Amino acid sequence: MTRKTVSYFSLGIIFVIISVWQIFAAQQGLKVINLHTTNPPVTILTPLDAEPGSRPTVLIAHGFAGSSVLMRGFALTLAHAGYTAVSWDFQGHGTNPHPFDLSSESDQLLQDAMRALVEAESTGLIDAQRIAIIGHSMGSGVALSYGITQPFTFAVIAISPGYQFFNSSLPYNLLLMAGSLEPRFVANADNIISRSESDIAKVSERKLVIIPNVEHISILFSPTAQKTARLWLDDAFGSQPGASTYIDRRMIWFGLGILGFAFLAHAGMQVISSGNQITANGKPLWFRMMAMLAGGISATIIMWLAGLAGINLNQVLGLLVGGYILLWFGLAGVISLVILRPQITRPKMIELGKGLLAFAALWLGVGLLGNFVWLPWLLIPQRLWLWIPGSIIIFSWFISVGVVTTGTRLSGKIGWWIYQSITVILSLYLAIILSPSLGFIFIILPLVPVMIGLHMLVISSRHGAWAYGISGAMFIAWLLLAVFPLQ
Repeated sequence: MTRKTVSYFSLGIIFVIISVWQIFAAQQGLKVINLHTTNPPVTILTPLDAEPGSRPTVLIAHGFAGSSVLMRGFALTLAHAGYTAVSWDFQGHGTNPHPFDLSSESDQLLQDAMRALVEAESTGLIDAQRIAIIGHSMGSGVALSYGITQPFTFAVIAISPGYQFFNSSLPYNLLLMAGSLEPRFVANADNIISRSESDIAKVSERKLVIIPNVEHISILFSPTAQKTARLWLDDAFGSQPGASTYIDRRMIWFGLGILGFAFLAHAGMQVISSGNQITANGKPLWFRMMAMLAGGISATIIMWLAGLAGINLNQVLGLLVGGYILLWFGLAGVISLVILRPQITRPKMIELGKGLLAFAALWLGVGLLGNFVWLPWLLIPQRLWLWIPGSIIIFSWFISVGVVTTGTRLSGKIGWWIYQSITVILSLYLAIILSPSLGFIFIILPLVPVMIGLHMLVISSRHGAWAYGISGAMFIAWLLLAVFPLQ
């Protein structure tokens, strides 16, 4: 091995060990109970020394395409503050195998919250007389509905709320939060406050807090948002015995872990010789850029026309919204390849090995570590069986990107990352404009550069277009299947 390879390997091992150690340290002093077989699946976090039923209970509801793991920062903050935090996966989300029923969405989601509390009560840890609820986005509607239908709820916290109509005298002790970078949700929260302004002094405290420099997803990892929620609950219940201040820094350690696995992948690739290269026949830069953009925009328009013809593309493979994205990647990639007409050679085993190595690094770094930070990565059977067809569908996009970026240096790699991100975001934003029913895609648009960047961090097309295409397709397909709800 070269000195560079040894350095990559050593740094990778060190970073991964530190990351795992720090991520699991967040749970120190807490009891974590996972009820995987219940409907819905429930996770409970409570102080390790808490007597059964001695602590106020806080229900924590996630948003669309979220999960209980995504809300873990609030659960950890509140459990360290002395509360019993109960979170769950709504129907069709995360580890919940039951399909997401759009026709009765609000009623079913509220029932999920009720059932989660009942399942948690079976552990004997819950104080059913002292309940509060937190909800994000879609879950904020559940939190507000819960606070209305259960008028003895001590406090309600709605994060990034949707547009809601409700009795202005309920729920009690309502805190609304929204990020300064999500103006639509700030307007929704402000509207809720203004419609009940005349009754605030009569019924309960009601407040809107704007969390600076965060948007719809990053607000969930904001220490400011988590601290604001804790202080609101402390006002409602009083400070809890043995409470400690916890600041959620797991995303920092998560990022270090990803970097560690990227180093390990690079170390592995250093000892593997280069594979075959699929080239774009020496096509100029402007032509390669045009092919990628034309593929993305054309795919959006074709799928829009198919929708006008009555073909429902929003639920491909039974995956709500995520199925559309899978199909979009596939169609955009095919169109780009038709324009590029690259010289395709059979891949060597070495190049296939590089692709699998890159996927393994992403699966472990972004995925397995992420399973304790932001998403349930270990797919339930209803999702796992879709992974191979999903990977095949989107493979064309990632091999086309591998083709157009072949031979680029570091500066070019960064430029193609930006250009690919812009192409995907513009194309999907156009899809939202043409088909408003795809509006939920808007929430994930800020994550597009992150997803693409993570893949490019681990592997570049200089290792071969086949390696780039295989790793990208396998990783992004798994990611979409882990995030979006089953329909």
